[in-house]
Amino acid sequence: MTEWPLPAGTTGDPGLIRVFTGGAKEGDEDCPTLRAVKARPRLRPTHRTPYKPADYEPFALAAVMRRLDTVEFGRSRDDPARGRPSHPGLERYAEHAAAQYLAAVKSLDPKGELLPDPQYWVKQSRTTSGGHGTPTVYELRVWGRCYASRDRAVCELRLLRFGSVQPGRRGPAERDPAEVAMAAYVAAHGGRAPEPARWGDAHDVHSAVTPQRVRVVEIGCLDGSVRPPLFDGTPQEAEAAYHKLAAPRLRATVDAVDRRPGPGCANCKLASSCPDLARTPGILQIADGARPRRTLSVTDLRRHANCPAQEHLRRIHLPYDKDIEHDHHVVRGHAVHAWLQHLHARTPQRPCTPDDAPADRSDWTADDWHLTGNDAELGARLIARHAAVCPLRYADPDAALVAERLLTFHDTQADVVLVAKPDLLYRSGGSVVWREVKSTKYRTPRGDKDILELYPQAALAVVLLADGALGGDVRRSRVEVEILRPTGPDLELVSPRQADRVATARQVLHDLAAPWYADRTSAPNPGKQCARCEVSRWCPAAPSSPAPASVQ
Repeated sequence: MTEWPLPAGTTGDPGLIRVFTGGAKEGDEDCPTLRAVKARPRLRPTHRTPYKPADYEPFALAAVMRRLDTVEFGRSRDDPARGRPSHPGLERYAEHAAAQYLAAVKSLDPKGELLPDPQYWVKQSRTTSGGHGTPTVYELRVWGRCYASRDRAVCELRLLRFGSVQPGRRGPAERDPAEVAMAAYVAAHGGRAPEPARWGDAHDVHSAVTPQRVRVVEIGCLDGSVRPPLFDGTPQEAEAAYHKLAAPRLRATVDAVDRRPGPGCANCKLASSCPDLARTPGILQIADGARPRRTLSVTDLRRHANCPAQEHLRRIHLPYDKDIEHDHHVVRGHAVHAWLQHLHARTPQRPCTPDDAPADRSDWTADDWHLTGNDAELGARLIARHAAVCPLRYADPDAALVAERLLTFHDTQADVVLVAKPDLLYRSGGSVVWREVKSTKYRTPRGDKDILELYPQAALAVVLLADGALGGDVRRSRVEVEILRPTGPDLELVSPRQADRVATARQVLHDLAAPWYADRTSAPNPGKQCARCEVSRWCPAAPSSPAPASVQ
């Protein structure tokens, strides 16, 4: 490892470096500096903010692990002071997941030859390569269920997945080979240790017998599915894989200095001083800041307005029914959006024409979205209609188009990290234009809702532009809402210079955000919407039922 520069706004001892292997989280943060900071548990911000604990356990698999600890060891290995209560929906999932996991264990080891290890597996090393010759402690610790034969000739690490590990329509992502190699290496060459008394303490590692064989397997907690071993070999093979695949990634992870704001900013101890995280105080018009910092999107707000329990259970990544989440209307919308995105990314840039629509209007694919029959025909027609209002007709020719780029803002008054992905950002006359594209089968508008109420993404865009958060000449900036209909496109324009429209946008955001911010229970909201809820299986207000085949 090279000497890592201490980020501005931090203090403490960076000499304990701890990396968890085995993938404790799905969809982990992408900010390189955040990962490097998290690997140094003794590092802290210079200006510490009050501790604001979450209402409920935010990591679903932690609840599953606690249940399995109780079954296998008669107690939880967690420090009770660190634990948080779980949402009733998470408890329902955890009960199901633990039962499915234990059933899978019987199929993996029907004779019970492997015994659960109550200690954690840790590979620890110490060097004196710090900046002043001070010792640096490096720890690799596996995250998963650890098992070994009585003579420790065989060690097996079992990784947990929220959903299924069986291939499906959009099956689970493959485990990173570097992650698997690191896990196998620790299982082969690590020692055993209890949980440290404090997070910033090094593990008290005791040596263990080197096994003759090491396995890394993966189990789906939704259905008890098991993949063939991700690794099955000798300690020598594990070490070779580690040095080839994992060690370079480990060095890159702990030495990273690049900053990339995103959803992970909500969990970053350096968020308050990060120079790359845009500050937008008052966007939500909530002058409180007493609640724990959380990530928030317009999708989260719409889910919460529909059902607080649904929003919470999706937030913690519980398995959901993909047939409900991605019904044919949603799939068609995604396919149209993806097709247009590819057209706008062409080089050289040029406006779309009706001929750019799919040639085979009965069967076509864009990215992972496949349409056939009436949906394919309607989708192709909507793409052809888009040509009349294509943003490249108005875009500055030398300015880059930005599609689906994640934007991140910190509302410091509410202490909320807002994230948004505009369908398209482009420059017109030097000003920033935010384009949202919607598609519908309806020929005329339905209802009389204001466009900003109907599409809160547009309300957020108006407020951000009005506050100058995206730069450019605010006087000529605008929000465009393109609604593709079978009969032709509607293009609604909203200017951030119109005081009444900005006031409406702020009110829309506040009316959605205030109930979400104040909610401490995430209680279910039973009603007709339950029939179309993708996480209803885990809802404490719903009866027990088998999981649909598309739940992953």
